[in-house]
Amino acid sequence: MSRFSLEGQEYRSAFMLYSADGKRVADVLEFRNGETFLDEREWLEGTTFRNRHAGNLVGPFASPEDARNFIVATSWFRGDDG
Repeated sequence: MSRFSLEGQEYRSAFMLYSADGKRVADVLEFRNGETFLDEREWLEGTTFRNRHAGNLVGPFASPEDARNFIVATSWFRGDDG
């Protein structure tokens, strides 16, 4: 968990990762404070992508590469979690 609130903190999107079927996306966010987080979203049929964790980010990670390695290894991102 982050040591302090990210509210109002500046960040940039380092890159976005899409699952092979295009139904899941993870935006890798680098915050000015040096922390990296994931914004995980999934497709809702007939609508749009929605945040998987009710608006909460996943992390922190030491780097964008660490965040990428984490998300691509999850069963959720691979689409085999049920």
